Amino acid sequence: MKTLKFVMSFLFVFAVIGLLAGCQATTVSADDSYVTLDINPSIELIVTPKEKVIYANPLNEDAELLLLEIDVIGLNIDEATDLIIETAIAMGYIDIESDEVYVSVSTINMQAQIGETIQNRVKEAVNEAFKNRAMMGKAIDKDFGSGYVEEANSYGVTPGFYRLAQSAVASGDLTLEEALAMTQQELMEVVQNARREKREVSQLLREEFFAARQLLFDEYLPQIEALEQQILESTEDTTELEAQLAALEQELQDKVAVLRDEFHAETEALRAEERAMVQNRINQHRDAVEQFMNQIQQRQGQLDDEIDDFQGNPNQRP
Repeated sequence: MKTLKFVMSFLFVFAVIGLLAGCQATTVSADDSYVTLDINPSIELIVTPKEKVIYANPLNEDAELLLLEIDVIGLNIDEATDLIIETAIAMGYIDIESDEVYVSVSTINMQAQIGETIQNRVKEAVNEAFKNRAMMGKAIDKDFGSGYVEEANSYGVTPGFYRLAQSAVASGDLTLEEALAMTQQELMEVVQNARREKREVSQLLREEFFAARQLLFDEYLPQIEALEQQILESTEDTTELEAQLAALEQELQDKVAVLRDEFHAETEALRAEERAMVQNRINQHRDAVEQFMNQIQQRQGQLDDEIDDFQGNPNQRP
């Protein structure tokens, strides 16, 4: 039916946009690891066995701002980790005046050996990032706390898996019980797909756009269908009716186009506001960070052995 094709033409445009937005994503496999880094920004990553980051997502508002400034997807885990540490310093999330800085790392993988390898690689990358900047910082295994561990145990899962399940619940339409019944791979796909959908636009603006577009459809499509029916049933010249139909269809197209343009403008304004927030944080700390970085060589001569001892001491925790 012509009306259906007419509506589908609108939907097809947005389906193509969604497809193009998601084309850069890599499919999650069962061998991939789910990694979380907790500084103050908390970030979740999906890392392949070849140590490549294929997914990155903020777990809190600070991480939202941090990940606006960088893109770690496609980087090796050591490069991604170094960039995250560097940006956290630049934005003031890591205090350069702190005597000790700790980054908590958690990794889960269905194959324990791969998970352990990735966990160690991430921790090594964190330690190296701090040592290269002559900072007393180190990576530690995440301490979920006894209450959290007990809660995870009550469901028969590890704390790391429980955190992944909670992330999947926050990302989509799952209940916790549904999430806990899924595999690690399925949960990683849920969080990855949710991030992919939100990467281009604000979810709230997206929902408002589709709601406004549906109101237009509700107003115009019955009129279009009525005219189509008149044309089909008419035994007389339908030129005038066809002209009315074409005008009505064009009017709908024009109004949807206006909505779409407003939607893109609002989205860009939101992005600009977020980028300004990021830049403001960087500007606040720029002078102190630049001075600190300019003194790296001087500090390295003084602190290298002390940093090695600090990073190598498993009992040194916050």
